[in-house]
Amino acid sequence: MADVNAPVGARPPAGAGRFGLRDLTVEFGATRAVNKVTLEIQPGEIVGLLGHNGAGKSTIVNVASGALAWTSGQIRIDGAPIPRGSSPRSIAELGVTVIHQEPALAGNLSVLTNLFLGRRRSGALTARRQRAQAALREVGGESIPLDVPVSTLSLGQRQLVDLARGALSGEIRVLMLDEPTAALGVAETASLHALIRSYAKKDAAVVYISHRLVDILDVCQRIVVLESGEVVLDRSAAGLSLAELSQALAPGVVHQELVGTARAEEVVRVDLPGGRIDARAGEVVGLFGMAGGEQLTVLESLFGVGPKLPTWLDGQPHTPKRPGDALRRGIFMVPPDRDRDGLLADFSGKTNVMLPWLRGSKSAWWFDRRTGASIYQNSREVLNVQGPGGEVPVTTFSGGNRQKHLLARWMFPAKPRLLLLGQPTQGVDVGAKVDIVRAVRLLAADGVCVLVASSENDEIASMCDRAYVLRDGRVAPVERGPEMATALLDALLQLSGPSGDRPRPVETN
Repeated sequence: MADVNAPVGARPPAGAGRFGLRDLTVEFGATRAVNKVTLEIQPGEIVGLLGHNGAGKSTIVNVASGALAWTSGQIRIDGAPIPRGSSPRSIAELGVTVIHQEPALAGNLSVLTNLFLGRRRSGALTARRQRAQAALREVGGESIPLDVPVSTLSLGQRQLVDLARGALSGEIRVLMLDEPTAALGVAETASLHALIRSYAKKDAAVVYISHRLVDILDVCQRIVVLESGEVVLDRSAAGLSLAELSQALAPGVVHQELVGTARAEEVVRVDLPGGRIDARAGEVVGLFGMAGGEQLTVLESLFGVGPKLPTWLDGQPHTPKRPGDALRRGIFMVPPDRDRDGLLADFSGKTNVMLPWLRGSKSAWWFDRRTGASIYQNSREVLNVQGPGGEVPVTTFSGGNRQKHLLARWMFPAKPRLLLLGQPTQGVDVGAKVDIVRAVRLLAADGVCVLVASSENDEIASMCDRAYVLRDGRVAPVERGPEMATALLDALLQLSGPSGDRPRPVETN
């Protein structure tokens, strides 16, 4: 066992590897999701596994955890192959723990019940409680009560419960994290990264999947990039810049500087206790705050699904009681959780895009079949949608391409007056992010007013002409500039001070 106080950074000596893949192939019918991948991760090593949506990253995690069967090849732990067909429980008992973006926990059951769910129970209730408390303490979750429903916990706390489930099985020897910070704030992300480093110091092999490249460079020692199920890059993260990593993931993509196209007329205004938010036609304005913060409340209020805030649209009071009221005034919203609140899983990609425009028509289709197909194909071309045809279930598409379908719903066939976007590039790869930003800029150039709410400062900085930082009802404006991402965090820290402090505009020019 390595010294827990030793620095994490140097790659351990080559050998059998704590976790390894040998010519791993995974097929779903005629589709080869993973193609003869060979990868070795040493004890104490943190490896970032990157690639576009559909590149095979999550497939590898699901196979390694026993959730999916593989077609050929081997998965090894400490040089010993895992038998094909091994159950998730038997793999967990080998020391493999997987943390997903949304932990697979039963929300209506207590923390204690979730910790032992699907596991062999032994000993009296008192003994199980002691084991549970010890496991939570190991992962830094000692303050989490055992008897509350999991649904009452924050996402960061639910991830700790998921991690504690792995600790209950014994030593965590392989830790795999699939988009763990997608919905976390800055402080929660920093805490998770500290925990990851602590497990690496205990000789765990760590696989870290994320589309947030800043997080990858912060915590990972080595970068592995997948494309179409194959390894196309495997190198040390030392000295690798964010721009170089972006280029490796999306070669040939030119990230153009955004140019504001704001027009004179104010489209929307929102009054908060500590300041005012406004946005004009042709402008993309960001709302930045803590995860789950007021930035999303502003969008929900404008769309008629949240608390009522003093809002104005085109100079007139705007008090929607339901989403239908907002839709009639040309306000469209893309929610932050595309799969739960946006898309209909059982419907095709084309139907999901056309869905709002089918209601109230005299026939089953407002448009004839040919026109509907033409509009859908146009939306695919504008947004660069990759994947199968539009008649298959939308769940067939990767996460980034599902997000494009949701955005296309409000771009075609009607043009919004005000478009509300909740974390629109969360959990999508670099190429898909560029496509989404380009589509949003096309809308703005056509006179649409866009509000983007996010807890990711990089997302706001990459999309918006200017932004507002929100915290506890207070508002601080931030102008666009080369250091906008840093300025957003600085403004958030400023708003975290005493309530009597008056927030000042932060300029980055």
